[in-house]
Amino acid sequence: MLKIYDMKQVRKNVEQYFKKHLPEYTVLEIRKKSVYPEDSYLFMVSAIKEDGTFAVWTSWNETSQSLNYGHYNLQTLDECEKVFEEFYNNGK
Repeated sequence: MLKIYDMKQVRKNVEQYFKKHLPEYTVLEIRKKSVYPEDSYLFMVSAIKEDGTFAVWTSWNETSQSLNYGHYNLQTLDECEKVFEEFYNNGK
């Protein structure tokens, strides 16, 4: 049976991870990574850095509490949106 993850808990876990490992970033948005139910534990995360640049990580694994595949030094929120769109698995 597939687990459904509570987004409030996911955000709490991501923010704890950032506080410990990436304190120079503030989490902005967390989105599901995929339309597929079997990927329900995967998310994408955007954040702003203290220097005003943005980053998107295209794989937060809620099961293992790990963050991977960072896209750094993005200049705008629109660039974050493009990364989100490019890496979202929509089943097509």
